[in-house]
Amino acid sequence: MIIYIPTYRRTDNQVSIKSIPKKWLKNTYLVCEDCEKEELLQYHDQIIVLPDDIKGIGNIRQYIIEYTSDPHILYIDDDLKFFKRDDKKLKLVTEEQMNELLDWFVKMLNIGYPIAGLSAQQGNHLSYPDKFIKNNRIYTVYAVNADVLKKHNIKFNELSLMEDFNVTLHLLRFGYENIINTQFAHGQKSSNAKGGCSTYRNAETQSKNAHKLAEIHYPFVKVITKHSKSWKDLEEREDVRISWKKAYTQGRY
Repeated sequence: MIIYIPTYRRTDNQVSIKSIPKKWLKNTYLVCEDCEKEELLQYHDQIIVLPDDIKGIGNIRQYIIEYTSDPHILYIDDDLKFFKRDDKKLKLVTEEQMNELLDWFVKMLNIGYPIAGLSAQQGNHLSYPDKFIKNNRIYTVYAVNADVLKKHNIKFNELSLMEDFNVTLHLLRFGYENIINTQFAHGQKSSNAKGGCSTYRNAETQSKNAHKLAEIHYPFVKVITKHSKSWKDLEEREDVRISWKKAYTQGRY
């Protein structure tokens, strides 16, 4: 499995790479535009420079699918810390625990899941004491089998935002279960923080992608208005409500 960390306009603050264990660094790549490569070398010496025409997270994730030498890949956003549940509380992972999490992703792909995700810190307590859940939302940190996506012509760049929701829904509707680790979790300071997708995510692009997702996966996706204090500059926005389990049981292609 290869780890890819796409990054954009965060050369002064690389958080995720600091959590990657030593034994995994040789299989980990930062993915960036050419103009940011030199500054990012201070964090990690394995960097993939994107072609000039590859812009936006959907296109970047799809480029990685087509570029990768190993079909088993793990996407990690660049601004994350990682936690493990100790009884009901989440605590920052040790290097040994991070190895445990990465080994879990390898195992899930090896036993046949085409996509495996990680719980967010927010709301993680709702799944206690379960260590995993199935057929639910996957985003931010997830492993995928690129060969399965190619087999069904599932592409991340079908949408420019919510691309991970779209890929997850396509897989469910092709009859593939997914699995989410809830014993561990990822966390970030805020959604839509400076850099990354925030450079082009605004009310218009957010709304456009929400409606397109609802059109592709009708009737399992509904466009709604959401209010979230943690979403910088998009505290009120059009977003989606998704019936993940119904998409799997009732939405087969």
